Amino acid sequence: MPRLLMILAVGGGPADLGSAVDSDAIVTIRRTDAALAGFASAHDWTLADLAVLAAGQGAESEGFDAVCLGDFGDYGAGALRSVLRVPVVAAGRSAMLHALTLGSRFSVLVPAAGYTRAKKLVTEYGLAAQCASVRAFPAAEGEQSGPAFAAALTAAKACVEEDGADVLCLASTGDDLAAQLAAELPVPVIDPARLTLKLAESFLGLGLSQSRRSWPEPQVRKPELVEALVAAARRVGAR
Repeated sequence: MPRLLMILAVGGGPADLGSAVDSDAIVTIRRTDAALAGFASAHDWTLADLAVLAAGQGAESEGFDAVCLGDFGDYGAGALRSVLRVPVVAAGRSAMLHALTLGSRFSVLVPAAGYTRAKKLVTEYGLAAQCASVRAFPAAEGEQSGPAFAAALTAAKACVEEDGADVLCLASTGDDLAAQLAAELPVPVIDPARLTLKLAESFLGLGLSQSRRSWPEPQVRKPELVEALVAAARRVGAR
């Protein structure tokens, strides 16, 4: 049976991922150190990249068949694709590209702290022309009720009614928020974390993994250095 490693950098995340896989796959969730949280600037993103790389660089030796990065920010995706031969599936890129199989234009709905990163990825992935908007809502990760849900729903409706989105990508790892929003909206809502698991299963079934032409192997692997840098950041963050 396949073993899938889900890495979460931002925190939170779906509590039950069993329904997201079709096979008898075993899903293991691994969260990075809370001391590296932030994610609002390029400085924070660099630390998140390192934290995710440290969390996943040993996936093959641990017996995992694929790695899923559940945060929309795609932290550490490129580095892990370079050091691993097993498929590495990133939530942000996957969600936006998948959205274009369901509609002509998509919007990204993101908690306020992730707004700048989401805008950056839309441009980097060459999807600005197909992106109707990126809208933020003032909610903490994992909040799906009361004022938090109301704020997310208001932003989601604006994406559809004002911006013209055919599909929404929910850049949040909170439980069931995508399903709750979809029940109130006339368009599909993609849950990126669960999508990565579905895609990982399909890649394994088809015998596919990332291209070495896009992500060549490192000339010299330095896993100990990566671990040391993350450990140092953890010590500084704890002060």
